[in-house]
Amino acid sequence: QIDRTEHQVSDDRAQTGVFLIGPLERGQATTLGNSLRRVLMGGLEGSAITAVRIAGVNHEYATVPGVREDVLDILLNCKQLSVNSRNQDLEIGRLVVSGPAEVKAKDLQFSSQVHVVDGDRPIATVHDGHSLELEVHVERGVGYRPVDRRNEELTAIDLLQIDAVFMPVRRVNFTIDETAVAEGGSTRERLRMEIV
Repeated sequence: QIDRTEHQVSDDRAQTGVFLIGPLERGQATTLGNSLRRVLMGGLEGSAITAVRIAGVNHEYATVPGVREDVLDILLNCKQLSVNSRNQDLEIGRLVVSGPAEVKAKDLQFSSQVHVVDGDRPIATVHDGHSLELEVHVERGVGYRPVDRRNEELTAIDLLQIDAVFMPVRRVNFTIDETAVAEGGSTRERLRMEIV
């Protein structure tokens, strides 16, 4: 039997769920907890932003006139965006914002195949009289994919590659509780999983 006992969204917008699985025979909770943790952390397919193009910028150490954050900060903010793409192919999102403005994830314009999970996640701050033009590439994958430096010469010079974290689950913790004694005097176990 599986019960979800808690669900909450914390201040950093992470969603947490607590699940109880049981009753289980002695030793099964550890085996099941390790297996579920491994699958949840490394085996689920997810979506991530893999590249960003900023108008007028051709490397990550530049600055954008009239934007508070430098390009590296914008790339890190884009890497933290939670997106859900139902398309197996590359999806491209765009935004053009004129200041003064707080640019947030909900300002990105995607096709109907892509959903921005947390629209209030900040990307950049644009000052009065300036603008920011941004393009992001969203792909589906499994696990973690670092930037492949060997293929950079094959891509456009102004397309900034980002390490992609496709994992929809960020953290899994589990504990094992002993429950009431079953028939025959053996103890039962209950697995408590916290998934973020």
